[in-house]
Amino acid sequence: MIRRNSIILDDRGTALVVIILVLLALTGLVMGLSRVSVNETQLAANEILDKQVFYLAEAGAEKGIEYLSQLSVPFVGSGANHDQPALLFNNVSLYNKGRITCYLDPLDSNTGNPTRFVAVNVRATLNGTGLTKCLQVKVGQQNFSRYAYFSDMEKSPSGSTIWFVTRDVFYGPVHTNDQMHIYGSPTFYDEVSSAASSIDYYHGGPPQDDPQFKAGLTLNASTIPLPANTNMLLNKANESGGLKLTGNPVRIRFKVDASEHPFLRVTINGTTTDMNYPSNGVIYVNGKAQVEGVVKGQVTVGCDGDIEIMDNLTYYTDPRVDPTSTDLLGLVAERNVYMDGSTSGPNYDSADETIMAAIMALNTSWTVENYNHGTPRGKLIVYGGIIQKQRGPVGTFNSYTGQIVTGYEKDYSFDARLLDSPPPAFPTTGQIEKIAWIELDPSTDISVNFW
Repeated sequence: MIRRNSIILDDRGTALVVIILVLLALTGLVMGLSRVSVNETQLAANEILDKQVFYLAEAGAEKGIEYLSQLSVPFVGSGANHDQPALLFNNVSLYNKGRITCYLDPLDSNTGNPTRFVAVNVRATLNGTGLTKCLQVKVGQQNFSRYAYFSDMEKSPSGSTIWFVTRDVFYGPVHTNDQMHIYGSPTFYDEVSSAASSIDYYHGGPPQDDPQFKAGLTLNASTIPLPANTNMLLNKANESGGLKLTGNPVRIRFKVDASEHPFLRVTINGTTTDMNYPSNGVIYVNGKAQVEGVVKGQVTVGCDGDIEIMDNLTYYTDPRVDPTSTDLLGLVAERNVYMDGSTSGPNYDSADETIMAAIMALNTSWTVENYNHGTPRGKLIVYGGIIQKQRGPVGTFNSYTGQIVTGYEKDYSFDARLLDSPPPAFPTTGQIEKIAWIELDPSTDISVNFW
């Protein structure tokens, strides 16, 4: 009996030891799981904080982009050459979540080499954590100079319908806020967009009307409003480095001397004066401007009246021959931009005319004076782009034969440099294109130029 009881006690002891060992193992497992759970919770919390500071930085970048979208002219940076990052806001509170700093960094000098590209550099720090994120968002300010052809209305100021005809060939983007009117087979080699839902065909459509949209056609496109006035250029002309002239008219002849130095020969009220180009590239005329000559460098002429082109207006270095040319001209009139079209007297021209410029007529048109008088004059060669409120005529044609009757035959080519390099202070559309973004090291100095 005693031996049996002893055996029973030994078995119970063994069972107790096993139970204790199991409990210890379970306790260790629970503690291990608890530690894992705590670690996972901490990781999850850290991930949430990391996302919060990232979203804060993104919000700061959007603030910078919103600022750019409200500019009526291309952004220029700080420094003597306007090519250094400019502080937009410094350590400001955002949504009571943290503080942000933002610098806007132009790709290059907007004076010596106009550009539409800007880097939005942002540093964000989350409240109560010290967590910091730095972001760079590269954007493009969309400029009206990107259009080979742009119109707000596709009828003339007199209400006449103006047609795209067979001999019309367009290279570069085309947009109208109105309906396009097609006669025959005009050719468009780049993107075409219209805010209208359909096209008006002279003959009802193909086969007689068969436009060639080589890069496609977008109907029901968003309307892009034109600026209401030229105040953005007046402001630039009033800045140090700008040039403001008053007269009716002010005659500006672009000249290049024997030493290849560009200058302006300006005539006002019978008095002629030679002047240097303004350092910021902006000339503004109160009154009517008359322009002609050879442009060397980058310049924009703004005007609160009409701009009349008196004769050929070309670049010193022809970009059609030498694509490295940096010569650029913008013409922005609050009223019309038109080609002198005298049918008698010393200004009468029956030969071809060449204009190299981004042309913008806010109220109302790019046109030719006396376009419906006389006989055909030749070709009107425009190398650049045309932006206008209402489409203006440059000649008339026979609706049966399509032949020019009066005025000029159009020979328009787009200056592809204008896609990315607008003339100084040439108006922007207010639309921003996001090109790329990158997360920078938190220690990055976002105030330095590192494009």
